[in-house]
Amino acid sequence: MALRDFLYPQLEVRLLLARTLEVDEVQAGQGTLSKEYEKVAARITISVRDAQRLGIKEGNFIEVSSKVGNVIVRTQLKENQPEGIALMQPSPWAYAVIESMVPSQGTEVIIKPSKGPITSSTDLP
Repeated sequence: MALRDFLYPQLEVRLLLARTLEVDEVQAGQGTLSKEYEKVAARITISVRDAQRLGIKEGNFIEVSSKVGNVIVRTQLKENQPEGIALMQPSPWAYAVIESMVPSQGTEVIIKPSKGPITSSTDLP
């Protein structure tokens, strides 16, 4: 591992969109402008192994960057999540970085640790 990779860890992963019941329920009950919606929708799910490579833990801030934009969200870790694949709820945060609305293609993104805070919904395109 190069010193640069140790000091500034980052990974290239394929980002896919995946709906969750939890986010849909919050959106329907409290709306997309609520803090609760931001809490459940402004996050990215990655594998535990990818998180270890980045030196991050559940709930840490992470920057997600692509050719079309970047956002800061929180991490959600899953044991059974394949390495190199990340998931985001279809939300303003995901739409700010995805290149195609075709879910099967996904978008190549760079993820790296961040100090935060979550990108405000008012700062999203």
